Amino acid sequence: MKLPSFRLPSSALPAAVLAGVLMTGTAVATAAPAHASTTNTAYAAAGISSQYHLYDAGVDRSKAVGVVFYFDGDGQYYAQRPTASMLKTMAARAAAKNMILVVPVAPANRSWTANSEVVGDWFRALAAKIVAEQRIDTTRIHLAGYSGGAEFISTEVLSDRAGWIRGGGATIIGGGGVYYGGLETAPDAALRATDPTWYVGSQDGYGATQPANWSALEAAGKGAAAYQKAGFAKADRVVLPGLHHTNYNLPGLVGDDVDRLYPTTGTTVSPTAGASEVNGFELKGAIGSRWQTLGGSSWATPVSAEHASGYGSVYQRFVGTDGREKAVYWSRATGTRVVDYGGAIGRKFEAAGYATSYGPPSSDEARTADGGAYQMFDAAGKRTKLMWSSATGARAVKEYGAIGKRWAALGHERGLGYPTSDEYSTPGGMAQKFTGGRIEWTAATGAVRVIKN
Repeated sequence: MKLPSFRLPSSALPAAVLAGVLMTGTAVATAAPAHASTTNTAYAAAGISSQYHLYDAGVDRSKAVGVVFYFDGDGQYYAQRPTASMLKTMAARAAAKNMILVVPVAPANRSWTANSEVVGDWFRALAAKIVAEQRIDTTRIHLAGYSGGAEFISTEVLSDRAGWIRGGGATIIGGGGVYYGGLETAPDAALRATDPTWYVGSQDGYGATQPANWSALEAAGKGAAAYQKAGFAKADRVVLPGLHHTNYNLPGLVGDDVDRLYPTTGTTVSPTAGASEVNGFELKGAIGSRWQTLGGSSWATPVSAEHASGYGSVYQRFVGTDGREKAVYWSRATGTRVVDYGGAIGRKFEAAGYATSYGPPSSDEARTADGGAYQMFDAAGKRTKLMWSSATGARAVKEYGAIGKRWAALGHERGLGYPTSDEYSTPGGMAQKFTGGRIEWTAATGAVRVIKN
């Protein structure tokens, strides 16, 4: 991640390129394009040559087609790996709302923020090409970016000559500042009506990434404020508890925004027997039944559709009447369980990578006799217990490992106490600290030693 460069004078786009972008409605093309999923397609404009990837599997061309443009962070980790599961997951989330995913690759220096004005001209030309060739409905344009890509959206794509966007929104993750006053080009009414949201981790401040004197948390605040001042009434910053610069769920954040902003579009799905729809999202099956049991809308309102997660689970996100974000998970092995992301245990689960790390929850959160709390998670038989107390915070005990097994045999928190650390490496193996002592495991021998305070 680099700070945005000082801007160079704008270079006008060729008239033929600008003519390719319609100011309202859907781009004109002589015939609907064939399915066009492709990677590493070369494209040159504005004196720059780079590539882009396009994903359209599952898109119904007989209906209005939208687009998600995703700008990866400086360094282009995912953009350089077009077959990565992250991009495939994001593409599937987009396709569920009948939107293609386009991933432009930053130029040779792998930075969106170096010489961003000229790079912006290259992207605007590419966007015109995509809109025209793919017959994109320009009222369904979604911008998404992480770190340097987030900065590129806030300082260039939405800021300068963005009148080609007639509706949609933006998911701006881990950055997205505005540093030179207001927007470069005055936004029209259609652009101001779009919904840009800045998502940033509470720990993504100074020193969380390079350069050390740049704070994504501060940048996101500056960006949201600048766009609000420019008349974007829906612009907002969302601070995600416990997240650092490198543990965002990128396809989850983008996919959930796409679900939220485009609830009535996409391919037709036959209704599920007994399903209901609230806030534009279908509630069905075991998750819908659990939602009803918990109180339905008096408990929480859905903010996403059901989506697949780790270890054969599915989940659906909600916002409770208490204002806290929650999720209901289901898997054949664990049943239907609730994770409260507004609590310390839920934030710990989220920061670790959701069900892809600990597995889906195999219990709801429960209280201990002395005022603490715990929740069990199961990753294909590997059980992890997240423990919390007001004195220790939330920590993970791997009950499938030698340390976790010994702690459980000692009586859980009633024996050696609550964990005060997660497991950590030692010169000879692993160890974990508890309020009543420490458990050490030696790799060479498999021996487990308990050292009480």
